[in-house]
Amino acid sequence: MEAMRLSSVLLGVVVLMASAADERTKRPNVVVFLADDLGIGDIGCFGNGTIRTPNIDRIARNGAKLTHHLTAAALCTPSRAALLTGRYPIRSGMASHHVGRVILFVPSESGIPQNETTFAEVAQRNGYATALVGKWHLGVHCKVKDFCHHPLNKGFDFFYGTPMTNLKDFGDSGDKVATSQFKRFNPILLSIIAGTLVAAWSLLRFGLFGRCGVGLLLILLVFPACVVLFVVNNFKFMNSMIMRDFEVVEQPIRFRNLTQRFVNEGTKFLEERQKDKKPFLLMMSWLQVHTVLHTSDEFKGHSAHGAFGDNVEEMDWGTGEIVNALERMGLLDNTLVYFTSDNGGHLEEKGHDGSQEGGWHGIYRGGKGQGGMEGGIRVPTVMMWKNHIKPQTVIDAPTSLMDVFPTLMTSVFKEKLPTDRVIDGRNIYPLLSGKDSTPPHKFLFHYCGTDIHAARYTPGKGEDVYKVHYATPRWIGESEGCGFMCHCNERHVIRHSPPLLYNIAKDPSEKTLLDSSDPENRKIIQAIGDAVQSHRQGVEDVPSQFAFGRMAPRPWLQPYCNFPYFDCVDAEYGYLHDR
Repeated sequence: MEAMRLSSVLLGVVVLMASAADERTKRPNVVVFLADDLGIGDIGCFGNGTIRTPNIDRIARNGAKLTHHLTAAALCTPSRAALLTGRYPIRSGMASHHVGRVILFVPSESGIPQNETTFAEVAQRNGYATALVGKWHLGVHCKVKDFCHHPLNKGFDFFYGTPMTNLKDFGDSGDKVATSQFKRFNPILLSIIAGTLVAAWSLLRFGLFGRCGVGLLLILLVFPACVVLFVVNNFKFMNSMIMRDFEVVEQPIRFRNLTQRFVNEGTKFLEERQKDKKPFLLMMSWLQVHTVLHTSDEFKGHSAHGAFGDNVEEMDWGTGEIVNALERMGLLDNTLVYFTSDNGGHLEEKGHDGSQEGGWHGIYRGGKGQGGMEGGIRVPTVMMWKNHIKPQTVIDAPTSLMDVFPTLMTSVFKEKLPTDRVIDGRNIYPLLSGKDSTPPHKFLFHYCGTDIHAARYTPGKGEDVYKVHYATPRWIGESEGCGFMCHCNERHVIRHSPPLLYNIAKDPSEKTLLDSSDPENRKIIQAIGDAVQSHRQGVEDVPSQFAFGRMAPRPWLQPYCNFPYFDCVDAEYGYLHDR
């Protein structure tokens, strides 16, 4: 009798364990696709009829298209920090007060702070396998080679990609970011060096200065100029690399078939999850369409828009390969798929022949780097999740990349939001599922660096969405651009008092300026102004990750392979380089 009771108890335990294991396997998976500098006008389902994006369009067709999805910054580093944490970049020190608004060097101390929690960390503590494939651009080391900002210390179990970003310096054309922004950068530095050397020789020759004085002059002028000249002309050496977890496996990046490599790494991760049945979070962070435009031979000449169009269509192919792998493995129906871009298109980016090499803003104004301009922060976004999001859903309410964190945490990982910090994002699952049509954000604030350049207000059910501009870029003529990139400081912006007011629900192109003297419009401007003031008062001072001292490159933090040559090819993909 006792034996029968023991058997029954054991059987019950086994059934409960099996049930719990089965429940774990049913937990929804997450795949995040993040493009780089992709404009809202570059995708088929957002109105582009000449660049083919059938795979991204398929996600929209089988799920939701978010027509009013906004980044928290018009540049990649702060925008990506906001996506991962659900917080405005200024709260984590990831907003800059000067011209350098992104992390510029791999061997610097800048990066996402250790006390910030990412949605990957939340997934990890809930038993999810996590992986990041592609671009990071949120730092590597702190004061020593401790990998404090590295993806593997911010919630990802596996990383294959670049710790930096893609830069035009990484190509073979000789183009450089610094000389695109400042055309006479090298000649000016060389003139300073040459002029100082001539002056030093003259001062010694005629006995006007002693050797100590001349030496001090050389230290103060020539040495810094030589350091800056070396750094500016060696971005490729310092920043172009591929890492597998903590190890540099390729330096510099060989772009040929890089997208295929990323697809392969993502697919291998999915195959492993199919075997071990663990729920997973996979982030595919494409390098497209940031210059240098890298396109494999199979996609060269593929589009009607030259190298840029080819780049978009290859990224769409890569997105389709991952979705197809999910479907082939029987994982798609239980996976939330999210595709977006870190900011809008880089309108000013041109090739040697004058061809457009940056993304397009569609019907919206402005682009990448332009603070509150719609074309720089409204990005093409689609989502699908079977039995949760109805096919062909269209969401017109203002939403944000910051909403991903609370949506995943609350509706996927089933955790309560943290109470020890402000979470600026909102859970948009009720909106996506059709359970609640109320706009999740009453106010959204649009920063250029550390300064609020614009804000939007969605009263009621969202029939109207009002936007004010406190500052706009000082464009060159009618170009809606600023040479290579618009900046945030006073010399590069136009201040507006009273602020410019538009109803972007009815006038998304911001062509019809509303009368700020109208009593009703004054109330709207006042309501937005009060919200801006309240928001500013709630932002605590934190150490800036963009302080000059923190951003400067440090030789001892430089990752490398194959010393002293600093040149290696990822051995796992050697066969692809020979194709």
